[in-house]
Amino acid sequence: MPTRITARNATLSDRLREHIEQSISKLDRYYDGIHDAHVILDGKESSNVNKKAEIKVNVSRRVLSAQDAGQTYQEAINGCVRQLRRQVLRYKEKIRSKDKDSHK
Repeated sequence: MPTRITARNATLSDRLREHIEQSISKLDRYYDGIHDAHVILDGKESSNVNKKAEIKVNVSRRVLSAQDAGQTYQEAINGCVRQLRRQVLRYKEKIRSKDKDSHK
């Protein structure tokens, strides 16, 4: 899935980009109707303040989003992906129940 990454007040290493793309691609296992994703990283690189991440994924007629913070961007991304996994599964179940209702 196409993934756009925005880094505010941060540098984006190749290793971090790879981690983000691998983590987001795991969402396809749960629902294949995700159109694209936008990842926003925010936080001062040199400070010990939590690194923040936000991920928005576009599914049909909806945008699912998650925010998390951690000591590293990887932790924040992992937290967002966990939140999105739950949202994607709920969305998928909602669609399936609507399809079942429309076929009755």
